[in-house]
Amino acid sequence: MQIINFKRILSLAFFSALISSPFLVNTTSAQADEYAIIVNADSQITADDNELRNIYLKKQTKWSSGVEAIPFGRATHSPEQNAFLINVLGMNQAELDSYWASAKSKSGLTGPREVQSVSILLRQVRRKEGAFGVISSSDASDIPEGVKVLKSF
Repeated sequence: MQIINFKRILSLAFFSALISSPFLVNTTSAQADEYAIIVNADSQITADDNELRNIYLKKQTKWSSGVEAIPFGRATHSPEQNAFLINVLGMNQAELDSYWASAKSKSGLTGPREVQSVSILLRQVRRKEGAFGVISSSDASDIPEGVKVLKSF
């Protein structure tokens, strides 16, 4: 009888810990958090989602201002990249992977350079006038001189 009660208590404790896990509580972070598209502060870039989408997918190589566009991706499956895919591109990772596989076989195009860290992305955007990427709004609250937020979502 004591063994059954101990197993029951142990399973209840495990279940309680599981449902209060931060991994389960925060499963929609890509939709719940806010993100920002950043660009070089000296650029005259103004873009809507359609232009951002066309540039990221390399259907358009210059911003409407005439500046060469340099899109940067974030780490695959990162919250920033997932939010960008869903909210700006209207795709999921599998659809984007399929798009780039097709583009590579048809015309040799490859996806934007993937940048793992915020600091490297900020440095690249600051150095290159037509560059853009996505960061979390908490990172956007402390961006360095030479970088500005184009759009928040």
